[in-house]
Amino acid sequence: MRQYLHFWLTILARGFVALLAGSAILIVPDLARTILLLPIALAVAITGLAFYGVVDSVLVFVSSFMIKLSAATVALRLQGFVGVGIGILLLSVVYDHVQLKWFLSLAAIQALCAAIAETVVAKHTKDRSVGRWNYSTAAIAFVFFVLYVYLRIHADDLSPRRLSWSLYAYLVAFGIAECITAARMLYANEHSVMGRLAAAEPTAR
Repeated sequence: MRQYLHFWLTILARGFVALLAGSAILIVPDLARTILLLPIALAVAITGLAFYGVVDSVLVFVSSFMIKLSAATVALRLQGFVGVGIGILLLSVVYDHVQLKWFLSLAAIQALCAAIAETVVAKHTKDRSVGRWNYSTAAIAFVFFVLYVYLRIHADDLSPRRLSWSLYAYLVAFGIAECITAARMLYANEHSVMGRLAAAEPTAR
């Protein structure tokens, strides 16, 4: 029960991290309006996604130790490793020489990994209502994977404003889905515990 509670608290934290990162990236369109700040706008977008990717992937890896489903555990750990690798790559090796095409490719990979992991977790979840929420989160990630692939193909015509809005939309949609799922499960868990206590109270008397 404690692992169950910690798992959904971790998912809730993932949702908040996504919303915070999305809010930070939202300042990019204002920076992109000024030619002088245009290079900074792209740097902020890259740094925001990289930072989010590292923190979120660490939370994903930690959450993999809180469930007993072998396939879901493997999927979450792989997602964690890939996400941390992409984030560190953007923040260190590639950051000084990053190109928009490379960045969009890495963003697409990250979104695809999230979609696959959420699908595996949903498939092995016994609670159907929880599974539906996981499938919804997977669908959001997959839609943005397709979007990033499309933007990657048309990267020559992509402005920092359009890039930042696509990142913001993904992080906000993904974050809201994670928060709603986690909050729902935490509420259900609290309701279940209170019901058990109420049922046990007459016996204790």
